[in-house]
Amino acid sequence: MQRRRLYLAETPLPTSPLPGLDACAAYADRVVGTLWWEARFPSRGLGRVPRFRPGHGARQAFFATDERGMSITLPRRYRTKGVVLHELVHWALTDDADLPNHGRTFARLLLDATTEFLGNERAGALLESYREHGVHIARPPRLGPDHRLHYGWDERLRLGKGKTLAVLYRARDGGPIATSGVFEGYERGASTLRVRVGGAARPMRIPAATVWDVRPVL
Repeated sequence: MQRRRLYLAETPLPTSPLPGLDACAAYADRVVGTLWWEARFPSRGLGRVPRFRPGHGARQAFFATDERGMSITLPRRYRTKGVVLHELVHWALTDDADLPNHGRTFARLLLDATTEFLGNERAGALLESYREHGVHIARPPRLGPDHRLHYGWDERLRLGKGKTLAVLYRARDGGPIATSGVFEGYERGASTLRVRVGGAARPMRIPAATVWDVRPVL
């Protein structure tokens, strides 16, 4: 449902055509080469940008991974800045297989990337279209002690009740702490997380405002 809503939200937006596949690849390099991108996805640098394929006969644009590596397929009518950003977001979240493919985190990152690379007016139009079509959006990323901005922490908590999660947060002195345990939910109006570690009689209580990342424990 979210996937359909997100595509419907993107469809009416103005397009910014790129003159050919080489121009699409060059635009992707410009995006990935920025400090904005580096602060969020340092492991997804210029040396790892997916190859671009023409997609002869393909009915839509898509990101894929196969035996030859990662690629972005762009049929002629999808060669726009907005579509390139959409597929780069898929690439950026490749390692986050526990998150929905077009979920809240995806919608948030696409909105943030649109703001940065296509401007506030275009981002405002996307946000309005999100609202019109009922697209759910994750909370903004949070800065970790590694000086990276981390996405997906809130969506993992939303989906993770009753599951074992690694919760990364800041202590009172600002130092980083990682606690793994069963997430039992929120209390006090979602201001506090309850995490039961091992066989403890009582769950730990972690202030939600101190959390900067959440990861699944496999």
